[in-house]
Amino acid sequence: MIKWKINNNVISEIYYKNQNILRPWGFETADSSAFFSLEKNVGWRYKKLLEEYEFDKTTNKAHIITQMKEGKWELFVNDELRENIVTRKVEAITLEDSYFMDFVLRYRFKKEFIEYAKIADKIYYHNNTNVYYQYPANKVFLKGKGFDINISIEDSIVPDKMQPVMYVRDNNDEWVVHIRMIPKKWDKEVIKICTRWAETRPLPQKLSNLLLKWKWLREQLWYRGERKPYKCRLFRRFVNPCAFGMVKIEKNSKLMWKAKMEINEK
Repeated sequence: MIKWKINNNVISEIYYKNQNILRPWGFETADSSAFFSLEKNVGWRYKKLLEEYEFDKTTNKAHIITQMKEGKWELFVNDELRENIVTRKVEAITLEDSYFMDFVLRYRFKKEFIEYAKIADKIYYHNNTNVYYQYPANKVFLKGKGFDINISIEDSIVPDKMQPVMYVRDNNDEWVVHIRMIPKKWDKEVIKICTRWAETRPLPQKLSNLLLKWKWLREQLWYRGERKPYKCRLFRRFVNPCAFGMVKIEKNSKLMWKAKMEINEK
């Protein structure tokens, strides 16, 4: 049986055999300018108009209304712990036409407890590449030291303009797993300066449109930080330009993930 701790609105720790194997989990989404995270004090350029939280030893719930730079939506979060299984559900209802870059359930695990990750029948070892090994998959397997972790999509509501994917990422001292919706038919393209100091600010839309007409540059920037991070550390830290597609989801639409994480002893 596993135990959890809830802190800063998210599952922050899970103890297996008295050892915390996690970094904080959460939910996140973004538009062209704003970045929302369920985790307290994370994100930028959004405003919570309503927030209600409730948690105990086996449940973690949230009800939030958020005004983004390019949209407004109501969010319902419901996490449940039963023995060695954590079930997570997150649902958003758009309260006005809203732009989305993605819609993500986030999992993080300490590197020291995981030997390798498997997704779409491909095995990855931790080499700190920070590459998003992303596929149209519905499950991820993590080989732990003395245990296995299975993360699977149980149910979803995905708008027609978006597609469901999962990825694993070997970043610094952790493994990151995302269950993610991304645009398959976007309504606009933006270039963002993806640095901490810039808080992932977009270039003016007219400038993004102009630059992305240059085919070579578009190919270089398109989801660059996810598929091929820049090698120069200073360039990544102070510039780090990346281009993304944005999809506009109509008012009164739903986006939903329901997923399960199960730990099995070996």
